Formats: sequence, structure tokens, C-alpha cells
Amino acid sequence: MVQENEPRGSHAVRCAEPQEAPQGDGEARAAHRAEKSSFVPASHAAPQDGSVHGRRPGSPGSANAAGINSGHDAGAAASGSGPAYRPASAPRSGPAPQRSRNGRKAALVAGCTAVAVLAVVYLAGAFTFMDRFMPRTTVMGEDVSFKTSAEVQDLLADIAKSYALDVSGQGFSLKLTSADMGTGINVQSVTDAMHADANPWAWPVEVFGSRDETDKLATSNGKLEQAVRTAVDAFNEGAVPPRNAGLDYDAGSSSFVVRAETAGTALDADRVLAAVSAAVASLEPSMTLGEDALQKPTLFADDTRLAKATDDANALLKADFNLKLADTVVARVNADQIADWMRLGDDVTVGVDEDLVAAWVQDIASACNTYQARRTFTRADGKEVTVSGGVYGWIIDKDQLKKTVMDGVRSAQAGDVAIPCEQEAGAYDGLHGRDWGKRYLDIDLAEQHARFYGDDGSLAWESDIVSGTPDGEHDTPEGVYVINGKESPSKLIGQMEPETGKPEYQTEVKAWMPFVENYIGLHDADWQPAFGGSRYASGFGSHGCVNLPVEKATALYDLIATGDVVVCHW
Repeated sequence: MVQENEPRGSHAVRCAEPQEAPQGDGEARAAHRAEKSSFVPASHAAPQDGSVHGRRPGSPGSANAAGINSGHDAGAAASGSGPAYRPASAPRSGPAPQRSRNGRKAALVAGCTAVAVLAVVYLAGAFTFMDRFMPRTTVMGEDVSFKTSAEVQDLLADIAKSYALDVSGQGFSLKLTSADMGTGINVQSVTDAMHADANPWAWPVEVFGSRDETDKLATSNGKLEQAVRTAVDAFNEGAVPPRNAGLDYDAGSSSFVVRAETAGTALDADRVLAAVSAAVASLEPSMTLGEDALQKPTLFADDTRLAKATDDANALLKADFNLKLADTVVARVNADQIADWMRLGDDVTVGVDEDLVAAWVQDIASACNTYQARRTFTRADGKEVTVSGGVYGWIIDKDQLKKTVMDGVRSAQAGDVAIPCEQEAGAYDGLHGRDWGKRYLDIDLAEQHARFYGDDGSLAWESDIVSGTPDGEHDTPEGVYVINGKESPSKLIGQMEPETGKPEYQTEVKAWMPFVENYIGLHDADWQPAFGGSRYASGFGSHGCVNLPVEKATALYDLIATGDVVVCHW
């Protein structure tokens, strides 16, 4: 047996040479050795002679080491294979790997804790700025940083109640109060719009910015537009509107020239409203209108289309012709007249406005249509006569006259042109003048006397008459007529009587000269014992015809012709 030096304070385990053990005692001794070897301290260095030192009880890893050693020793003892020992070359276990794992775990726990804290802070900030405004947020010069929506809404409501706007510029002046404008600010909409400018989920970035939310102010229930437009309309009543460039007629040169555009002083209501609305939206206390608020011309003198329009217009001014009724010039179509009809279109093309020509033709017709018009004239014997009605007189064909004028303008017509008529007369002396010539038959109902004037206007025939009974049914009609025909001899047939079924009368005459269709005319009446005076109103009046002595009737029949004018008057 070898005795080794044992360090002080340690427990030595001696290894003896294998010996024969008594039968039955081997297992007990092996267990005893295993128990003793499990308490060998592991902190001591292994001796050179192969003695093994174990870990101290309670030290890290001691239980595991003891279990390994105990199992090895016990197994060796049980098998009787030899002494229990740890080879010098076997690796030793220690505390370093366990400490590394614990450090990583602590770091992970700390990181997760930090992330959780940051998440809580981030979410708290996001939820805070969902209702509160970011730092450095202003509205109308008021700092609303960190204020709630409700606080800002109260602030805006107070601002709206006291708000007023002074508008001036371009000669215009208007003071608008909150009541005038109906500016009850929709505070909910405004704060919603303000919040929309900042993303609460990006608050870590947003808090470093600044924002002025004045432009988010909303206004008006419609009263603002009404107030502005009413004021602008009133202003424009005394203002000068803008004038586009165009064409002006120069009577001196009988030609068109280009006219320059002018700006004027009238305001553009839409532009004024836009400017005022912008000022109100930001609750500006005052604003000044600039020249951009004025109405603007839309066509300018340097437009090449105007140059072409000038040439086209002047080409239409070359016509010069007279319009005549009988021998009387009624109107003249020349450059001065055509210029009145010329119009420049929105497409900057020029032409004669046919509606204007039609209106002019209507004026001509109204002045020349003597049909059934009242005429006043002086008879050859000096009596002034006024007559109305009848079927004679001028009737202008307006459609044909318009066509004649338009064709004349386009073709540069010159000279005299007869006015197209539906019905013609013998002369023209104005609307209310005598429109027949020197030759005519004058029937004076007041005098109960008839006169026929020949071609030279001299008296060629005259006679007393008996006219129709003045009872409203058999009166001789007043007016200007013409002889419709002549018949000699002729039978005058009255109206049919319902009771007898026969004509009221049938009378043979030597001369029949109708002038109202074929039922009223002049004829001989041998049944009349006298003519003239007041016999027509004393029960001797006719059924409407003009009764003549036989010899006077036949003499007139020889003088008068179909188409001769008959003037029947009082």
C-alpha cells in the first residue's frame, strides 16, 4: 500500500490493492466505498498516484457528479473489477456554460420589457393625439397645442360670433358681419379636417412639425353668396361694363374699322365671391379687391379674326338702291342702312342679320299698307275729306320684300327697285294720304252728290244721288273701293224671302256698276221721283246701292271703267 500526502483540511480516500473479500461481504463493502467516494471534493487537483477528489456537497453540479461517481464506483465494486478512480485524462465539468445561458435569458427579458414599455408609450401617444392636437398647431393665431377637439370647437365658436370682414377696392366697399354672412362655423367639420392633417399613428414624427390650420375654417349657409352678389349687382348698376373689341361703322368713310376693347369698372360677381369666401374661410378681418376682380373683355383688337371680319363687312356695303311704291321712293338701301343690319357673331364672323332686316321690312309695310287705312285728302273743290275702310290700298308682300333686300345687298344692287306687293294702289302719299290717282269717282254721302274726275283731275261728271237707308242694315258702306265690272242692261235681284221662296225684288236697269263685290253699286232708278237732299233718310233710301237718274247713270256708264277708284265717304 502506498501512503500519499493529503492536503490539509481535505478528506483523503485511500485506494488499496485488491484483496480477497469474504463471501457475502463484497456488496456491502462496495456500497460503503461508493458512499464515501461520492463526497470527494472536486476542487482539489488530482494526485499523481491516481487518487480521485470529488465535488463538495451543495456545490453546482455536485449531485450530477456524485451520481456519476457513485454509479461507477458502485458498479466497479459490485463487479469486483477493481478500485474506484477517475482517469486523469477525463474532462472536468464547471459552472461557465450555465452562466452564459442565464445571461442570454436576462437580456431577452430586459429587451421584451423595453419593447413593451415603448409600445405602451406609442399607443398612449396615438390615442392621445386622436383627440388632442399636435404640438405647434395654431388656428387664427391661437396656439391649440395639446387642446382637445371640444376645447378648439369652443374657441372657434367664439371667433365666429364676433367675426366681421371689410371688403374694399376698385371703388367697391362692403362690410360683412357674422349675421350677414351666416357664418356659423361647423366646428365639428373644422376639427375633423384639422385632425386629418396629422396622423396620430405617426405622432413620434408629427410632434416635430408645425401646422397652421386657419385654412380649415368652414363658413356660410348660403347667406354669404347672396350678400356678396346683391352688393356687386347694386355696384354694377352704376359701373361701366367691359367692352370687347369689335367693328365700328365710320359714316364718313362708309366703312367698318376695328374698335379696341375696354376694361370698364364693373365687377365680376363670381371672382368677388371667390375672393371673399377665401378671406372668410381664414377669418381675415379685411381684404382688398384687385384688378382681377373686374369683368374682363373676351375679344381683343389684335385678334386676326377681326381683320377678316372687317374686310367681309365692307364687301357687303357696296349696294345702293331705292325701294319705290308707284312713283314714290319709300326707302333707300345703302351702306348706312346696311351697317345697321350688320352683326359680329360670337365666332367673330360678320354678316347681315336677317331678323333685323325682317323687322325693318315690317316697319316699311306698316308705313305703306294703306289697305283699309284712314286717309285724309283735299278734294278738287277744296273740301277736306277723311275716309276709312274699303278694299282698296297697298298691301306689301313682306316675305318678297325681305328677299329683294337681301338679294340686293349680296349682289351690290343699284338703281330703283319696285316694292313687291300683294295688292297695289295708284299712288302713295304716306300711310294716311291719298293713294289713288287723279281719276276717281267721289260719292259724298253727306251731300248726297257724286262726282267723277277724269285723267287730268278735272270734273267730268256729277249728279245728285239717293243712297242706302241709314238703318244699320241697308246703309251704303263707307270706304275706298274699285269698280268691279259693268253691265248694261242688267237685272237686280234681291235676297230670297223665306216666306215666299222668291227674291225680294227683281228690277231691270240700264246701267249696273258694282263696287262692293256684285251686290252694291251705282245704277239708274227710274222709280225715284227726285234725288239728293235727305230723301235717303226719309223713307226713300235704297237697299244700299247708289241710285242715279237714268240719263246720269248711262252717262257715267260710258265714262267709268272697271278698276276705277270709288271713294265713298261722309
